[in-house]
Amino acid sequence: MGKFKTLAGDTLVYGGSTILVRLLNWLLMPYYIRTMDGVQYGIVTQMYGYIAILLVVLTYGFETSFFRFAKTKNFTSVFTTAITSIISTSVLFLLLVFLFKDSLATYFSQGFSAQLILMMSLIVAVDAISSIIFAKIRYEGKSVRFGLLKLLNVVVLIGLNIYFLYWVPLQQGTNFFVSFIDLQILDNQAYYVLLANFIASLTVLIIILGDIYKSFEGFDFRLLLRMLKYSFPILIVGITGMLNIQVDKILIPKIIGGDEGLRQLAIYGANFKIGVLMAMFTQSFRLAFEPFFFKDHSETKNEAIYSTILKYFVLFGLLIFLGVTFFMDIINLVLTDEYIKGNVVIPIVLISQLLSGIYFTLSVWYKVTDKTEFGAYMGIVGSIITIVLNLLLIPIMGYLGAAIAGLVCFLVMVFLSIYWGNKNSSIRYDWNRILKYTALVGLIYVVGNFVVPYLNSYLVSAKSIGFNVLNLSMRVSLIVVFLIVVYFKEFKKKVI
Repeated sequence: MGKFKTLAGDTLVYGGSTILVRLLNWLLMPYYIRTMDGVQYGIVTQMYGYIAILLVVLTYGFETSFFRFAKTKNFTSVFTTAITSIISTSVLFLLLVFLFKDSLATYFSQGFSAQLILMMSLIVAVDAISSIIFAKIRYEGKSVRFGLLKLLNVVVLIGLNIYFLYWVPLQQGTNFFVSFIDLQILDNQAYYVLLANFIASLTVLIIILGDIYKSFEGFDFRLLLRMLKYSFPILIVGITGMLNIQVDKILIPKIIGGDEGLRQLAIYGANFKIGVLMAMFTQSFRLAFEPFFFKDHSETKNEAIYSTILKYFVLFGLLIFLGVTFFMDIINLVLTDEYIKGNVVIPIVLISQLLSGIYFTLSVWYKVTDKTEFGAYMGIVGSIITIVLNLLLIPIMGYLGAAIAGLVCFLVMVFLSIYWGNKNSSIRYDWNRILKYTALVGLIYVVGNFVVPYLNSYLVSAKSIGFNVLNLSMRVSLIVVFLIVVYFKEFKKKVI
């Protein structure tokens, strides 16, 4: 139970900092859709899809590998080996992009310039190097420092976005201080969004470089080979996992085509961002959970602990699902009329994010037993499903088809993990109770979003403030009902 409390405490610390950072970063979305052309925001959304995938490639599973070997090998040697490898491959990546940036721009064509591609590669390289240093900070249990550094990154990022997209255009031609900025900034907003990101990431990297010098000694080539062998399946897992999340951002503008494709991507990307609360929760959980089960797995193989962790993870995820979907009228205040029509994807995205977190939680069995090839198998299956369904559904349903593809992908991967996990691990989960809670939330969702508005329309005008107040009041009551059920089932068993 002590270890479980440690995980819960770390999750709260990581969660608090992650939620704050992601919320601040999330505020850029309503800012972007009000200051940027839809095509430019579509380009930004697509570029970040590529960045996410490339970052997985350039870190090639070494974060997980670091946690795995840091416990059993000399800590400084593992860190030195990992950071040396990541720096070397990042520099090589930058060199190749610089040499072929014009050819890459011609290949990608739509909205992509050599300048934009080079800036994208700089972000990826800096973030790849930072990722291993942050892994070291997490392993050392310095969650507060981790959170403060992430907060600094987003504060700098927001400040620079306001500067480049708002202040500079106002001052063009009148202020010598901004004269170095491209006079065509209004036609090249995507570049300045990436420039802001690069400066913010570089600022944090400079601050944490001291962590390299403090623990830099004993590079071990044999250890590097072992880490590469261990991490290769993790790399496949990472690439396929990121493809499952980001490939729709790449395919939507390709399949729909032209500026319309980028505008559709902008709408999809903005509404995808609404699912940030679920993503924040799953990410903060991952940040705490991975070091937890690698550092203490010899003491935490108890089936009940992992079962309890998954159950509470799902419960919090279901609560977030209800909170977001029940208060969409309020959340929509951050969107414009053009973007609100994309709300249809939000429940699907929320469920997909929750399934992604469940899949990650289940992955403990193949990571601690070094059977990472199963993660690769599941990732490959998931990517095939995602790509095929995107190609089939986007031409028919647009971005709604992309959301459905992601949902089906993660659902299949969860089932595969359960199936193979039962065959290769002794860990068992209380799926009966989890499914009952899920069914309850499904019922509450239907009642709150369809039955409640229908009944209230007979009491007051659907266009009145009273209608909205009644809807919100009854939805809050439904959430309270869910919390009461959970309380009595999980914490008041003696009363039942």
